[in-house]
Amino acid sequence: MLALSRTLVCAAALLAIPAPGHADVTAKDVQVAARTFGFLATKPTGSLTLAIVYAPAIADSKAEADALSGLLGSGLAAGGVTLVPSLVPVDQLAKLAGAGAVFVTAGLSAHQDAVFAAAKAAKLLTIATDMGCVQSGKCVLGVRAEPKVQIVVNKAAAEACQIGFQPAFRMMISEI
Repeated sequence: MLALSRTLVCAAALLAIPAPGHADVTAKDVQVAARTFGFLATKPTGSLTLAIVYAPAIADSKAEADALSGLLGSGLAAGGVTLVPSLVPVDQLAKLAGAGAVFVTAGLSAHQDAVFAAAKAAKLLTIATDMGCVQSGKCVLGVRAEPKVQIVVNKAAAEACQIGFQPAFRMMISEI
């Protein structure tokens, strides 16, 4: 009986460990990402639509999209920009037209090529909390606020999307 209890406790502990690459978006992550808009070479101002690309059938993706949309509410002001969320299912990438930036949710590794191609065509900044998306060159900007602030820019992806950052910002980030 004691061995069974120990086994159940170990199994429960293992289930609590997040899957590699999965990153729950937090309010701090959103604040860090929002502040990066002030460091773009061409700074946007006013209302900026943040297209949140997700796959309805992928639980992690849907959960992160809902969480991010909830954190942004009807708009999150940061500097001279107010980020307004727009949920975009991954099979409706044509809806990226008119967006100011794209947030790529967790669990979309099978769709990242298509998302990046659509964002690149529209010259949009792609953002994720999944650093794997940045490392693979399918996202321009990766942000994590915990346990410490981490901002990673994929230089090749930024160039492909024609996204430039101010020199001061480039000294504060990691560039791959």
